[in-house]
Amino acid sequence: MSTEQELKLFYDTLSELYRLECIAALLGWDQQVYMPANAAKGRAGQAEYIARLLHQKMTDPKFAQTVDHLYEQIDTLSDADRVNVREIKRMLDIQRKLPEDFVSEMTRVETMAYSEWVKARRANDFDAIKPLLKKLVELCRKKCDLIGYKEHPYDALLDLYDPGSTLSFVKPLLLNLAGQLRDIIPPISKNFEAQKPLCGRYDISVQDKLCRRVAQDMGFDFQSGRFDTTPHPFMTTIGPSDLRITTRYDESDFIFSLYSTIHETGHALYEQGLPTEWAGTPMGSAVSLSIHESQSRMWENLIGRSKAFCIYLSKVVKEFFPDESMDADKLWNVVNRVGPSLIRTEADEVTYSQHIVIRMLLEEQLITGELTVSDLPGAWNDMYENYLGIRPTDYKDGVMQDVHWYSGSIGYFPTYALGNLYNAMMMEAAKTDMPDMADKIERGEFGDMLDWLRGKVHKRGMQLRGRELIRDITGRDLSAQPFVDYLKRKFLAE
Repeated sequence: MSTEQELKLFYDTLSELYRLECIAALLGWDQQVYMPANAAKGRAGQAEYIARLLHQKMTDPKFAQTVDHLYEQIDTLSDADRVNVREIKRMLDIQRKLPEDFVSEMTRVETMAYSEWVKARRANDFDAIKPLLKKLVELCRKKCDLIGYKEHPYDALLDLYDPGSTLSFVKPLLLNLAGQLRDIIPPISKNFEAQKPLCGRYDISVQDKLCRRVAQDMGFDFQSGRFDTTPHPFMTTIGPSDLRITTRYDESDFIFSLYSTIHETGHALYEQGLPTEWAGTPMGSAVSLSIHESQSRMWENLIGRSKAFCIYLSKVVKEFFPDESMDADKLWNVVNRVGPSLIRTEADEVTYSQHIVIRMLLEEQLITGELTVSDLPGAWNDMYENYLGIRPTDYKDGVMQDVHWYSGSIGYFPTYALGNLYNAMMMEAAKTDMPDMADKIERGEFGDMLDWLRGKVHKRGMQLRGRELIRDITGRDLSAQPFVDYLKRKFLAE
């Protein structure tokens, strides 16, 4: 075949793969949002079938041979084709190492475990989910062996979520961050000791309208997306014009649902900003989950918890809860309250990364076999006491609080803390380029900020890896210091 014919086969196959991926995403979204509890077994079979088709299509000898040949002549291709061939070659090499039966089993167990986790967490029953968690850990260990690694088995999993990252790079970086945070958490927390959490009665239907309003103001296109509720908030992409945001509500506190929505909207804005002409290819895909988290956590924290945003938000809140006597200063104190807490998704931006470091260290030990699933709850509690000075008293607010391990996503957690580091560096660059940013945010004008992110990050697809991208944007290597300095300026400046 000519190069032109090979490229046609290449992109035709990517189009088929993308359609299957979208179907898989739709099945996953429905399972977490609308699916009846008793349908889990049937859904597991459906997800398993799609996973088999994806694996078969990806590893088809004709397609694989085409990718290999295009990769051999990659220097002769256009810039966009080079990116797509390079990244698909990387993904193909991984898939070729995973037997179809393994992929099928992993998908089935992940799907069943999620549904069992929902029930077990509600009942605070770790023993009920423990057998499936043990199986998932075993499968993840096997995946590490099948994929292979140069330094540490955990690298094989970490690379799936943050391509190119290794534990030898990420662990020292995040432990350094954790050490600096350990020093500043006590004095910052002390400043908020008198600040009580929000407590009132906030109608959930009104909270829903408030969340939708803020997401729309941020730039989310509801003609190309949905907004629903789920036990564990997430965002997923069903297609280039089909983004799904979810949140959960607390009738006594509208802050959680609102900031969960802001976070997930940040993810969705990234997806809506990817070049649609390249949908289903690496050029139309996010760089990594670390860069994805940089977008969501930038909107949630660096923008969403800024004084400028609180000025905007205080006016909007008044529209929906007219009896709420909360000016911008009071709102800033409420949404920025800092102090050790048990729940990661409800943690403030200062203590949040400690939650991630705990999970990273536990994941490492699970994968090496140093820690067993049976001993996981005790190790979790000890880590919380060590890093945050608090100790869970039950499973649901401890080792069972996150969905990730119970859906097979070991290796995912470090991307959240890496996202914090990336977004602090991006924000410094954005403020230099847009000195009037705060004034516009006060007025609820987010278009310039969104355009800046789209030009610097979204529209570029996977042209650069995360560390290459931040160096391109800022001229500096990824570091924890800009994030720590941001926290000190915000909370400790005299």
